[in-house]
Formats: sequence, structure tokens, C-alpha cells
Amino acid sequence: VSSSGFLAAASGRFVVQVGAVSDQTRAQQYQQRLSQQFSVPGRVIQNGAVWRIQLGPFASKAEASALQQRLQTEAQLQSFIASAQ
Repeated sequence: VSSSGFLAAASGRFVVQVGAVSDQTRAQQYQQRLSQQFSVPGRVIQNGAVWRIQLGPFASKAEASALQQRLQTEAQLQSFIASAQ
């Protein structure tokens, strides 16, 4: 395995996006509440006029999927897995 191939694979992280809102303050408060509730890091990313609320990043899709399942069962939240940027 070449070192450049390993680096590319190592950088392939995942996030779980739980929402997108137009108010930055609301987005940050929501992200902080979910991060605390589920004991995971999170971030708010601007995308045009909306702020994406993302939890993670996770090293594997399986880890992201496990959180996605917890969000559904414990908080009835729909989410999707995206590549961390």
C-alpha cells in the first residue's frame, strides 16, 4: 500500500447531518444540545443561506450509522450520512 493511498483512505471520514436551518444561532444551539445528549462532537457548517448541523466526524461509516440509529430510536430524528469536508 502506498503512503498516498493510505492517507486518502484515512481522510475518508463521515458525519451525520441532522438538519439545516437559516438561523446560525439556532443551528449552534441545536448542535450543542445534540452533542451533549449523544456525547459526540459536532459542528455547524454554512452552505449558502443555510447552516448545516452535523455530528461527528467518524472514522468509519459504521460508526456514523450507529449514531444515526441512536438518533432515530432515542430522539425520533431523521438524519443522513455525508462525507466530512
